[in-house]
Amino acid sequence: MASAFPKLPGFVPTQEIDKPNFRKVSSNKQEKNREVNHLPNKEYVVPRKQPIQIPPQSGMFNPDYMSTTHAMHLPKNVTNDSEELYQPSWVKMDRHVLRFSGYFKEAVVESALENYRIRKITICYYLEDHSLSITEPKQENSGVPQGAFLKRQKVLRADDSKTFILPEDFKINQDIIIYGKTIRLYDCDQYTREFYELQGIPQQSSFVPQPDFFETKTMTKFIPQKDTVMKDYLEHKLGGGRVTSQKQFLENDRKVLKFYVFSDIEYILHYYLADDTIEIKEINSANSGRVPFPMMLRRQKLPRKFSLNQPGQTYAEDFIRPQDIQFGQPLIIYNRKFLINGCDQFTRQYYFDKFNVDFPLGGQEEYIQQERSNIIIPPHNGIGDEQDSLGYIYRLQPKPPKKDFFKWVDNQVNLRFLAMFNTNKPEDKDRVFVITFFLNDDSLLVYEPTVRNSGIPDGKFLEKRKYKNINNNNEFFTPKDLLVGNEVVINGWKFNLLDCDDFTKKWYAQNFI
Repeated sequence: MASAFPKLPGFVPTQEIDKPNFRKVSSNKQEKNREVNHLPNKEYVVPRKQPIQIPPQSGMFNPDYMSTTHAMHLPKNVTNDSEELYQPSWVKMDRHVLRFSGYFKEAVVESALENYRIRKITICYYLEDHSLSITEPKQENSGVPQGAFLKRQKVLRADDSKTFILPEDFKINQDIIIYGKTIRLYDCDQYTREFYELQGIPQQSSFVPQPDFFETKTMTKFIPQKDTVMKDYLEHKLGGGRVTSQKQFLENDRKVLKFYVFSDIEYILHYYLADDTIEIKEINSANSGRVPFPMMLRRQKLPRKFSLNQPGQTYAEDFIRPQDIQFGQPLIIYNRKFLINGCDQFTRQYYFDKFNVDFPLGGQEEYIQQERSNIIIPPHNGIGDEQDSLGYIYRLQPKPPKKDFFKWVDNQVNLRFLAMFNTNKPEDKDRVFVITFFLNDDSLLVYEPTVRNSGIPDGKFLEKRKYKNINNNNEFFTPKDLLVGNEVVINGWKFNLLDCDDFTKKWYAQNFI
């Protein structure tokens, strides 16, 4: 029988690798080589048989369809004994694989970080045809190609015996040479151990190989330790952060203790009970000769002792509390003395209820400058929004007027009315208009529908904006001013309200009746 291997150098597994020439051999030697190639494989006692998997015939054209196995072609009405008797070795050993874990050292040149690297591999030995395959698990940023290390094939032993590697050659804690690579085996799976125990050659216990520099330094992930104190410091420095106690914030939100203190001039000290922060304000008065500056100390937690520590090294228990502020006693704030002269009524009641201390009232109040304005507001010229125009009167750089957001969201409703001109002009008395009132911003829009052959252009008659009702003290129009049957004057035009739609009737019935 002819050999399946091509007669080319490097493709015949039984040839001598170190042979310098490839001359023809005699026919007797070729017959011996053929017999070696076609000898039946050795059968072994396996721990357990593979379950028979007969794939269903439905879905054969599906790309994920299970591949065909020997179980599909088993004869029917045949006992297991006769079945095993006539099965070839490659059927009995089908899907029985021995799995080993090993490693080999590889030199690393021109690197200041490492001299060698331990490359871990997985060897799968197939009892079906005594072939093996080697794969290398992929490592992140390893710098070497990993994955399929050796494709499935028969491998000759390294002892020049011209025989293939057999299961007896694999032993834990011993070396095996595969194509010049000396591989040390250090582990195998449970099925492989059971297989060798049945053969009478149990494997040794597994061990963990010594890690190399790349695995210890590069692959070891650094787990940073969270510095909660530094994080809280940075958040508060940026104006954020959260209160340590949520209960404290909910119970004391918008509760502020007010003290009157004196250093070189009078100051006001605010203590916020919600987060235990303190701020100091200057008392500015007219013609005081001082530059009006809003804050002496911005809002922050005040440490008991001032020291130049690293950020985040001042802990919560070192901050000043309300019980540390006493009448007549100096309060040291960043090496500056502030004398407590009094407090307001709320602070006095808080100290009496909390600490049973009668804190006296007193102190200089903030100077409130009287608003003196000689600004004469001119009448609106009718161009644009009146609130928008007033911004140029009160400020040199006007700001846009603020709109009522909640009113805008909650009142997305329009009221529509049918109206006609209240006039005696023959060309205008038959004109019909639709007046729309927008509840979200109290604006009006007057629209004239299309009338064929009227000679009057249709479309928008009055722009959508807020209009004043001259019959109601020049107040802006409200839904109460728009009632069916009444006469309204909008921007100098007199309209008679004739009718409204069904939704407007229901809305008026629910809100004004």
